[in-house]
Amino acid sequence: MKQYIYQLEFKLFFRNSPAWIGIIVLLVTGFAGLYFGKTFIARQLAVIEKAAVLQKKNTLNNIDHFGKDIGLFFFHNKFSVVNTPDPWSAFANGQRDVNPYLISVTMLGLEGQLYDTDINNPVSLLMGNMDLSFVFIFLFPLVIIAFTYNLLSEQQESGVWSLLKSQTGKSFTIIRRKFSIRVVVIIGVAIVLFMVAKFYLNLPVDLTFLAVFALTILYLFFWFAVSFFFISLNKSSNFNASAMVAVWVLICIVIPASLNLFLTRKYPIPEALQNVINQREGYHEKWDMAKEVTMKPFFEHYPQLKKYPFPQEKTFSWFWYYAMQQMGDDQALESRLAIQHKLESRQHFTQTVALFFPPIQTQLGINKMAGSDLDNHLDFQHAVRKYHEQIRLHFYPNIFLNQGVNDTDIKNYKPEKYIRQQVPSVWVNLLSIMLFASILMVISIFNFRKANRF
Repeated sequence: MKQYIYQLEFKLFFRNSPAWIGIIVLLVTGFAGLYFGKTFIARQLAVIEKAAVLQKKNTLNNIDHFGKDIGLFFFHNKFSVVNTPDPWSAFANGQRDVNPYLISVTMLGLEGQLYDTDINNPVSLLMGNMDLSFVFIFLFPLVIIAFTYNLLSEQQESGVWSLLKSQTGKSFTIIRRKFSIRVVVIIGVAIVLFMVAKFYLNLPVDLTFLAVFALTILYLFFWFAVSFFFISLNKSSNFNASAMVAVWVLICIVIPASLNLFLTRKYPIPEALQNVINQREGYHEKWDMAKEVTMKPFFEHYPQLKKYPFPQEKTFSWFWYYAMQQMGDDQALESRLAIQHKLESRQHFTQTVALFFPPIQTQLGINKMAGSDLDNHLDFQHAVRKYHEQIRLHFYPNIFLNQGVNDTDIKNYKPEKYIRQQVPSVWVNLLSIMLFASILMVISIFNFRKANRF
């Protein structure tokens, strides 16, 4: 009997054309999100593959043009470092559209090169890229609202509810049954999209897959809890629809935008310009100073390089020139650390505030698992600095001894790939969303008990 009733409820639900429209909208936009997300990452992968070919080609060209002067050769020759996209980056593009994923640097001062990136249309950056995480975070809640806002109020307004209550003493069971049907349908659509994403994006079924899936499903349950709360208030259909949409606009659009504006004002980064100025002044002013002003702090920075002969008598030497470049970076150290500290403060503040807003919490968690968040970019910058230092210390002896370019192993160098070492955890995100969903469900049940609708 119970199974038959559920079958009847499913038939009644799917007889409504809005139900099919909602399902089709989710599937179509979900497939579109998968396609656009994968296409976006595919373009980045194509650029990364091309960079490997171009680095080899440019190195050979530089050897032909500047091979007789090793200092001049390394003045021009570039080394690339790539932030290799995780397979999940196609699921959630995150900040990979605004942060550089490929940085090519010479052995000159790093701070003047680290922030070079492609020129992008600011309107396109403002609109962002569509991916599957966007569909789950912004579109699924709207369909949940459309499916549930008049679950009880429509029957009350049509007079059907009074008839149902007169025939059964378990009126809450009717609400629960209708509500569970909608939960099953939405979760079923989400599972279908995840299965398609698994094969289309070649996602491994591992802890990351389980974490993203659990985070997404909990987020959908949160929105069902929001809907259940408004149903429990026993208001009209118009009130429920208006209130639910208002909540969606508030916590999905208004609060994130306001938070971003607040962060920009609370943690401004004027040091970004100052960093470039400090680096350039630290280098250029050394031209008009005695060589000792440059070489003394340089040898303090790299005491292991004192063993190489410095041609003090020469007006110009590559030894002195690269030491000046290093002094530019050293002079910009304070402003660079200030930038890094403020970016980390922004991220920490966002993660703290996000604990109270499940949409932000979900987006941050998915981006973190996909390796497309700010933390990943900061780690990538650290990897570029580490690699740049490694390149300098490797080739400095060749330059300072004025060796031939062919005596180095420069031809063996390929773009360095940055791959994150540890997969982050999203337990805090899961617990935060679960807590809010649970609180709303408990309040809703209390409302039903209070109104004697159990």
